Amino acid sequence: MASPDVNSYEEDLKHLKAEVDAGADLIITQMFFEVKTFLKFVDDCQRNRINVPIIPALFPIQVFNKFYYITHSAHGQDENFNSLRQLKRLSRVEIPQWLLDKLAPIKEDTTAVMNYGIKYSTEMCKQLFGSGHVHGVHFYTLNRETSITEILEKIGMSYKEDELDSASMRRLPWMPGPAQARRGQMELVRPIFWTSRPRSYMIRTSNWDEFPNGRWGDSSAASFGELRDYHLVLLGTNESKEELLNMWGRELNSPEDVFEVFVCYLTGKENRHGYKVKEIPWNQDELASETLPFVDKLAHVNKHGVLTINSQPNVNGAPSTDPVSGWGRPGGYVFQKAYLEFFTSEEIAMCLYEVLQDYPMVNYHIVNFSGKEDVTNANVYSSNAVTWGVFPGSEILQPTVVDPIAFQFWKDEAFALWKHQWGHIYSDKSLSRGIIDTIHDTYYLINLVDNDYVAGNILFDILDIVLKKLGKI
Repeated sequence: MASPDVNSYEEDLKHLKAEVDAGADLIITQMFFEVKTFLKFVDDCQRNRINVPIIPALFPIQVFNKFYYITHSAHGQDENFNSLRQLKRLSRVEIPQWLLDKLAPIKEDTTAVMNYGIKYSTEMCKQLFGSGHVHGVHFYTLNRETSITEILEKIGMSYKEDELDSASMRRLPWMPGPAQARRGQMELVRPIFWTSRPRSYMIRTSNWDEFPNGRWGDSSAASFGELRDYHLVLLGTNESKEELLNMWGRELNSPEDVFEVFVCYLTGKENRHGYKVKEIPWNQDELASETLPFVDKLAHVNKHGVLTINSQPNVNGAPSTDPVSGWGRPGGYVFQKAYLEFFTSEEIAMCLYEVLQDYPMVNYHIVNFSGKEDVTNANVYSSNAVTWGVFPGSEILQPTVVDPIAFQFWKDEAFALWKHQWGHIYSDKSLSRGIIDTIHDTYYLINLVDNDYVAGNILFDILDIVLKKLGKI
């Protein structure tokens, strides 16, 4: 992946670092033919503090003689190959011998070569998206779009026209993740905790041979594999340290400064330093449309130390084509239980626990980072469907669940994000670092489910009762 204008790979990385520091927003690689080549390049970029999105570039093999010219020829008389030789000169691409050996027996069969190119590029795409480092793929088409179209269909990034409905584009209420590569395996159910961090969930379950396709039972069941624990906190933001300091505070003087960051993220207002908070470690995208109607309520509780990282309102029979809450096929109806997930202090957590005893229709799970303080009124071996849909001619779908076992895995990731993404931007032993570490060490992670999806969302009322009892409002 070296440039022809430099003498070594390391020198090329230094040039790349300078270009990124000068304002480059993303990197598109040269073509490559082994995923490990790209992953090494990503690691080397991170080692050199190059922290912008890196887009892998793939060239699906379509015709062997053109492929051979691109990768080997520096001379030749055929004018049709001039642009291909130029591509070869610019890319300095290296081809593994095993790949050439694989193609040699079928080199005269254009269809067989193309089919192999489609199959191999599809597998590369799945590996790349599964690595957690990839946001998209760039294809060298060379004006032959047929193979690209088929690859996109195989990895779930292309839809037939009759599959799309202008009123409802969401197939499921959660983000299916890069390339939707699992659609062929009928993944229809996920725990709600990874709603805003689908990549980490994709990697945690990347070794599963099958996925829940209707019901999520005991998450320790061997039928669809175990939720593996990874150092997923590294799959974080692509923002520079400078930008994170602008958003999350160059200097924190109290927990209230942290509260302000959450409020600014929710409301879209600038922080005290004049910067927009475009993301927080647990939410790297803009707010979901269904969150917008109760943003004021979210901002209110965040201002007083209930730091929300996931939420959904109750929905009772909204059309599946509803532009805010809808998902799935037209002609159906969707339902949701109100859900809140947040970090908060021990004082608020303990008071909340007492108040919740008066609300038997609300399920709760309260845990600290060590897991030693862990209380719930839910069945720990059973999941709670919090989103479901009823559609013509099919079984009821329940794509989003709260699962106590899965929550233990999410808990480790959610707490680790405090230190490894937020605290990491501050120097050791600084006041700012100390505040983040204290939140990590002393706060609780809590999820609440209001099972009465018909009556309405009482979760904010419960939180107001707690905050009033403690004299915070």
